[in-house]
Amino acid sequence: MKMLRFTGARHCATAIALAIGISSSANAAINVSLWTDEPVAVTNATLAVAAGLGAPDATTTVSALNFSTGNSNVTTIDGFLGSSIGGAIGTHALNNTLFLFTGSTFLHAGVNSFVVPHDDGLQLNIDGIGLVVDEPGPTAEVDTPFDVTAPADGLYNFQLSYGECCGGPAVIRFDVNGSPAGGGGGVPEPSNWAMMIGGFGLVGGAMRRRQSKIAVTLA
Repeated sequence: MKMLRFTGARHCATAIALAIGISSSANAAINVSLWTDEPVAVTNATLAVAAGLGAPDATTTVSALNFSTGNSNVTTIDGFLGSSIGGAIGTHALNNTLFLFTGSTFLHAGVNSFVVPHDDGLQLNIDGIGLVVDEPGPTAEVDTPFDVTAPADGLYNFQLSYGECCGGPAVIRFDVNGSPAGGGGGVPEPSNWAMMIGGFGLVGGAMRRRQSKIAVTLA
């Protein structure tokens, strides 16, 4: 009997861990490839241009796309991304740099609301949906809102090219349903909260039954 009770508790704990794992997987790191001193590329920031540039000058990861600076002629790329890339990249100014961000973000089945504030060139492609933002040429800072209809709940891979040219500001953000795309604290979806709450209740019930059984046995 003890083994059955402990097994049940383990199953509940497994359900909770699974829920947490699902929510965390929706917040994976975003990979970044970048090419410096590429004036042609940054004035035409398309995915095709990024693919044709050869090996990047540096790669790194970020937790989310939420970057801005008022002076791209002075701000370093490392300072912009908030991470240390290493090598000589820290000596390069942000201006005339092409970025390729690749990662995944969680979409609900049905309509999802996106907002991409940016300046200069940008293209965004989502696997299974297509090219959803196509503004490859230089521009002043703008907010680009759009809706995407996903066929099912799940993680969707994206590729986003961003070219910073022509001086400040430098702005690139990517929000999905009110939250930054990519990493973060891993807030569970509502269905996962329900699984977790139910799991905690079952674990509590199992523990209470175990305590009651012990009390009866001792009596």
